[in-house]
Amino acid sequence: NSWSEKQELHRQRFKAIREYCRKYRLTLIPQIWNLAAENRHGTNLFLKANAPAFALDGQLTAVDKLHFSAGRLPLPQQIEAKRLENEPSKLEVRWINDENLPVVYAHDELMMVAGYPDHFSEPIATGVERKSGEAVINLHADAQNITGVWLFFKAYKKNGYSSDQYFGI
Repeated sequence: NSWSEKQELHRQRFKAIREYCRKYRLTLIPQIWNLAAENRHGTNLFLKANAPAFALDGQLTAVDKLHFSAGRLPLPQQIEAKRLENEPSKLEVRWINDENLPVVYAHDELMMVAGYPDHFSEPIATGVERKSGEAVINLHADAQNITGVWLFFKAYKKNGYSSDQYFGI
């Protein structure tokens, strides 16, 4: 084998990133990334966006650098998420909508991916519209194991998504 140690590590890292991305091939995620990629392949964009979360040896070391959504839809700049102190199975989310945002965005739906110590959920539709500016979301039965969430919006016309934002909870 003529590969240097550094080249072997890069190959190992790339293999780990590909395996991670392959887990989502039968979910909504490829559709999101294919829309975001426009004239390119969404899988390549997904790989590139998530590479910074992996160490050189292929270990996932920075979950806060993972991304499950991308797109042109605007994400509110002042979005916050935290568990309710008295009800840890519920997530309180608040955001401020841009007053200059066109009315068509009012019905965009808040989406969520939940992160657990050993896996991540598929994108979850919350049923909450952008115009509300806030939500209390019931987390799954194993809510105590959720370590973080990624929030983003799905276009009302279902033809676009926003980028996501991570919140450790």
